[in-house]
Amino acid sequence: MGEKAGSGSQGSQGSNSGSAEDKDVIVLTDDNFDELVLQDNSPWFIEFYAPWCGHCQRLAPEWAALATSLKGEVKVAKIDATESKGLGARFGVQGYPTIKFFPSGPKDDSSVVDYDGPRSESGMADWLRERTASSAHF
Repeated sequence: MGEKAGSGSQGSQGSNSGSAEDKDVIVLTDDNFDELVLQDNSPWFIEFYAPWCGHCQRLAPEWAALATSLKGEVKVAKIDATESKGLGARFGVQGYPTIKFFPSGPKDDSSVVDYDGPRSESGMADWLRERTASSAHF
């Protein structure tokens, strides 16, 4: 009771996704990446993860908090790189988690910026706000 029928999407997404806490994290795959990310002018912050990765599991609550705190400013997404192997290879993912930033505006594969800053929600949010503020002023 109290929950709308059909609103639960947890079953098919695996253990590292689909919980209520990460409701604002967008799930990307080989099939939807180009359409959602490259054809969108919004800034994107994307985690390539593996479900079994301990570092990824520790990042998950910070990532979920980041997605909620930046909703409407930056699209925060994740890709299971063990399932979407094409994207992992395409963007040179060699370890997990790997985090990539796609600035606002027109995008292609060369638009990507590697992120290797802090892994806390506040550290990532500060970095993103710096990037998005500077790209917003032409």
